[in-house]
Amino acid sequence: MGMHENFRLDGQVAVVTGGGRGIGRGIALALADCGADVVAIARRQEDVDAVAEEVKSRGRRGLGISADVMDWEQIPAALDRVIEEFGRLDIMVNNAGGNLDRKTYPLPEIPLDKFDEQLHLNMKTKFWGSQQAAKRMNDGGSIINIISIAAHKPSPGFGVYSAANMGMISMTRTLAVELAPRKITVNCIAPGVVVTDMLKETMNVSDEQAHDIFDAQIPLGRTGTPEDCAAAAVFFASPAARWITGQFIDVAGGQPN
Repeated sequence: MGMHENFRLDGQVAVVTGGGRGIGRGIALALADCGADVVAIARRQEDVDAVAEEVKSRGRRGLGISADVMDWEQIPAALDRVIEEFGRLDIMVNNAGGNLDRKTYPLPEIPLDKFDEQLHLNMKTKFWGSQQAAKRMNDGGSIINIISIAAHKPSPGFGVYSAANMGMISMTRTLAVELAPRKITVNCIAPGVVVTDMLKETMNVSDEQAHDIFDAQIPLGRTGTPEDCAAAAVFFASPAARWITGQFIDVAGGQPN
């Protein structure tokens, strides 16, 4: 078998939360390009249905499920549906996260309800997705948590988001050890600045303004794309990474921590 075949995902079934737009959509389509059947989960049914159709256009089975990752009953139910319709679960990408109200909160001012919301959305949902996916995996598997480079640096206005992401690095390392006997790998991807709808809404900037602000800050001279992040996800999900677990990788154009 040639080395390039180690990056194929034929016969695998993948789930991507937050899979309707942005980075999640990019990951879902990349996994399909490499041979996986893909289930996209997000709140908007029309978004995940569109991604499922794109997956099918690549010759793979696709399914869109509308579910809220912060409803603790909906993700187990969605994963049960995946097993029912696809017969297995091999790859779980916990991508959903961010900030629901698109506002920033300095730590001296953040209300407790917003503190809890940020922790739940950016850490507890990924823990829950990981735990529930692992319970449904047989003969190994791959769990990939999408975090942010905000995990390892001061992030004014995003302090709880940053702390939740750092918490996911620690949790990923422990999950990796605890799931290793079952041959399930657990890793993190930490994107840098990717110009998504969420980023533009949070910063209140246009696409062009976002590039004007951020491109010059990045050593490689540009912001990232969903495809940049997707390439790392394909690697962690593939047989090429079968001896790599408990790790995180920055996909950030050389942006310093």
